[in-house]
Amino acid sequence: MSNKFKLLLSCIFMLNIVLPVFSFSPSGGVLVLDGEDDYAILPFGKYGYIIPRDTDAFTVEFWFYPTSDNQPEAGKSNIILSQQVRFALGTKNRCIDPVNETDELCIFGAAYLEGAANGISGVHVVIKKNEWNYMAVIFTDSTLYLAYNDKIYKKRKFTPMNVVAGELRLPEGFKNFCVGGYAEDFLIPKLYFQGEIDTIRVSNIARYDLPIEKGISAFEPPHRFSSDANTLALWNFDEHEGSETFEDASGNGYTLTGMNGATTSGTLAVQPTSNSLSTTWAKIKSE
Repeated sequence: MSNKFKLLLSCIFMLNIVLPVFSFSPSGGVLVLDGEDDYAILPFGKYGYIIPRDTDAFTVEFWFYPTSDNQPEAGKSNIILSQQVRFALGTKNRCIDPVNETDELCIFGAAYLEGAANGISGVHVVIKKNEWNYMAVIFTDSTLYLAYNDKIYKKRKFTPMNVVAGELRLPEGFKNFCVGGYAEDFLIPKLYFQGEIDTIRVSNIARYDLPIEKGISAFEPPHRFSSDANTLALWNFDEHEGSETFEDASGNGYTLTGMNGATTSGTLAVQPTSNSLSTTWAKIKSE
């Protein structure tokens, strides 16, 4: 048998092996949101802002499984996380890549920033519908990065906005840390996220190896989230099934409260025929 033929057989064999993306200790349950009126909340009046004023580097990241079949209407968005950093499903015409409506959704990640200037910086990107997805807003050196599954987008450096917003110039209700929607109606119609959220971590550093060049680069999502000295908050949603309070595994006391039926479940949505990055995460967690 020639060496070239052996090499060909080896390549074919390797292509047919399904390699696990992660190796980690399963973390358990998920937060289930019905998209109707449920959400989880940290009231601003009790907890304030999670990221301290003048923080010049931070990461907000999470794994989630969107089950909504439709993109929001123009001018609307389905809130997934909100406070100083916000994630929401948005309209497809804002995405940096085309959206295949059969199995994709448009989502934006953004951060409220300040310094010599004040404003919001964000990016709209494409994620998978009915699959597990990873997302993170990462900020450092006056530059915002948005990581989504196996990609990361680096925006242009804008030095006038070099720290997180220490005060949101918004109605009081926007200052709550919310997961899945808002507690009240504000300037925009109330919209909720339908799906599951596995874990959320907020950190006061820019995690991971970040690209040098602007635009889209390859990215390797984290194996799992753990708490360390730079973790401000961490929710794993490992409470018993049906729980309506969700403990902060960082030890900083940010206990989320489920509202209108937002509870934990031990069952993960897994597509058994898929070997995608996001589905592999769910398979590992459900074992």
